[in-house]
Parts: sequence; C-alpha cells; structure tokens
Amino acid sequence: MPAKKSKGVSEEESAVLDYLVKANRPYSANDISSQLHGKVSPNQAKKILNDLADDGRIQRKANGKQQIFYANQSEIEVPSIEEAEEEEEKIKELEERVEALKSNNKSLAGRLQGLNSALTDDQMRERISKLSNEIKENDERLEHLRSGEVISPEEKAKIETEHAAMLKHWKARKRMFKNISDAISENYPGKMKDLFADIGVETDEDVGADTAIIAGK
Repeated sequence: MPAKKSKGVSEEESAVLDYLVKANRPYSANDISSQLHGKVSPNQAKKILNDLADDGRIQRKANGKQQIFYANQSEIEVPSIEEAEEEEEKIKELEERVEALKSNNKSLAGRLQGLNSALTDDQMRERISKLSNEIKENDERLEHLRSGEVISPEEKAKIETEHAAMLKHWKARKRMFKNISDAISENYPGKMKDLFADIGVETDEDVGADTAIIAGK
C-alpha cells in the first residue's frame, strides 16, 4: 500500500517511503538510491531515511557498520487467505502465458530463419522458368525422335548426349527445388500448393509434364 504524502513532504521523500512500503524488505541508503535509478543520491537517501526513522515512519537497524531501513509492518496490508490464493492463481496464469508466448516466439523465430535462408520469390521464379524451358526443349526433341524421322548416327549421338546432360541438370534442379520446398513447408502454416499458386510456381504435374518419359523410363 503506497504511503500517503503528507503536506510539506518532498517528492524525493515520498518516493523513498513509497518504495520501502511497496518492496517491504530492508534496504541501505545506497540500495534505495540504486533502486530509484538515481532519483535521489546516496547522501540524499541516507538523510531522508534517517529523518523518516527519527519520525517513526520507518524502522532502522544497524547491520555492522551499515544501517538498513524497512517499512513499519503495521502499515503493510496483509492479504487474506482468499486474496493470497487468488493472487497465486493470477501468478500461475501469467506464468503459463509467459511459457506459451516463449514457445510461440521460438516457433516464429524458426519460421523466420527458414524463410531467410530460402530463395526469394524472384529467384524461385527464375529457376523454375529456366527449368521449364529446358524440359520443354527436351520434350520437343524426344517427340521429334519418336516421329520416326531418319537422322544420322552423329546427330542421334549428339541429341542423346545433350539429352543426358539436360536430364542431369533437370534432376539436380528438381532435387534443389524439392529441398527448398521441403525447407519452406516445415514452417509454412498453409498448403504448399496454395503458396505455389500465389507466387506463380508451376510444377511438372501442373504443366502436364510426363516425368517418366523425361527420365527415359
């Protein structure tokens, strides 16, 4: 219970008395000055505390060479059992809220870290577009081969070599995209399909690419 400010009492004296009553524990003059964040200097605190003790408004006790001061216990409002239990319940609820907030903060920090380490939307679009173009070119070459048109052994060997190289790149980039997608999905709250739609990503399935044919299966 804050101490009442009497007529003629300075702001510093009122602050010291109020703090002692609220804290309800012994303090030295240096402690009070520190706890009030320099609102009163150690010398001011010492004088105010001694004046309050001389007036009987607080208690004073010698502790070796140092004096400590504490509030009169008669001025401390002692809560009832019901009030104490109610306060304990409030404290428990607050502690639970703090733990929940800590857990949520940890989860958000993990999501932020995952997003920061992932490619930007523009980088993803660029890689996917390039990969889609390469797949389209390979599809056209394969279709040309399946049409039965006669080509020379040299041209066929060149096409097969280029196809194998492109297939290798396609697999590597598909794996890279999957790793990025998996990393984002671990912390993304929604469906990856919706995210792809929002940022304009088209998968092999979306464009109707036959991955079995591309892979030569």
